[in-house]
Amino acid sequence: MTIGGAAAAADRPSGELDGLLWPHGPSEVRHDASGVPLPADALRDRLAVVTFVRADCTVLCVTRTMDLDRLARTLPERLRGRVVFLAVDTDPAADDALRLQAFAESVVGRGSPLRFLTSDEAGMKALTRKLGYPAASLPEPPPTVLLFDRRGAIAMSYGGDPIDAPRLQRDIAVLDTFTQGLDGPAPAATAGMDASR
Repeated sequence: MTIGGAAAAADRPSGELDGLLWPHGPSEVRHDASGVPLPADALRDRLAVVTFVRADCTVLCVTRTMDLDRLARTLPERLRGRVVFLAVDTDPAADDALRLQAFAESVVGRGSPLRFLTSDEAGMKALTRKLGYPAASLPEPPPTVLLFDRRGAIAMSYGGDPIDAPRLQRDIAVLDTFTQGLDGPAPAATAGMDASR
């Protein structure tokens, strides 16, 4: 994680996603494990799916990561540019970017739509606070997948394994119709469209 860089766009309200991913403030620019910058404004007007990993993942964590990679790769074309998939590391004491990248490549290969993010102590405090996850359970990743709306608010939280990929895909398609986030006006009549169309 790198501090400094471009500030988040002024028209993006500070949401729950920002507090989870940028605990040092909106001017923080994180880099994924492959070195690509991820400033806060990169997620403006996009949905985000967030899960949690570590390089010493258990089998359930590995299969959850693989399931999300598969879902991200098979989203309908109209949704692919609208959704960002993030996997946040929960073991900053052991995992640096190189170790996390090696894990990512061994589990989902190069070119995965998932972006793997290292973390730090502030990030872990934000995680335990936002999810109510016991700090004593770290560094084991919480068995949770979060879906955020376009304004950075948590829309859905999914627990347990395996991931219900059809449900998550349907929820993504419906949530994408809420152009101002869940607190905005009701979506258009197309909200119930089948995600495969």
